[in-house]
Amino acid sequence: MTYESVRVQYRPEHIRFLFIAESPPPSPEIQSSRQFYYTDRIRKDDRLFTNTIRALYPETAELKEEELEKTKVLWLQRFKTDGFYMIEALPESQVHETTKKQRQERIGVALPWLLDKVKSLVEPDTGIILIKSNVYDVAAEPLKKAGFTVLNTELVDYPGHFNQRPYREKLAKLVEGH
Repeated sequence: MTYESVRVQYRPEHIRFLFIAESPPPSPEIQSSRQFYYTDRIRKDDRLFTNTIRALYPETAELKEEELEKTKVLWLQRFKTDGFYMIEALPESQVHETTKKQRQERIGVALPWLLDKVKSLVEPDTGIILIKSNVYDVAAEPLKKAGFTVLNTELVDYPGHFNQRPYREKLAKLVEGH
């Protein structure tokens, strides 16, 4: 089963908020902090999922990551019901060793693909939130120029080891403000 086929199971009929991260996760057997829509097993350090859910649903703030992972399908269903959807700016996963410059170049090359994908998903009232500096730096202006509602006026960095609290705070503020 491809990641895209897993993701579409959680696509809302009406997307209120479209989150755009950098790249899809690696194959399921590779441990990664980018496993957002995979639910086949409890994953250690699923930072993008746990921090996104904690930002959107304050009642999860005190839950341990393992508790969130055990109920991941339920949280993804609520995410869908509430009109949230997550895609990526690149069609392929990026290996950890890929440099920032290479990532930004690849996003630049993929912009036509990304613009078409966003166009196929959003409606005029959909708010778009860009996650990670590479995505924000390269895609924010082209998306705005194409007429999409990009809510970021500043970077919402990936929730790595040192950015989890700022990620949650910025994401919650953007959603509350739209």
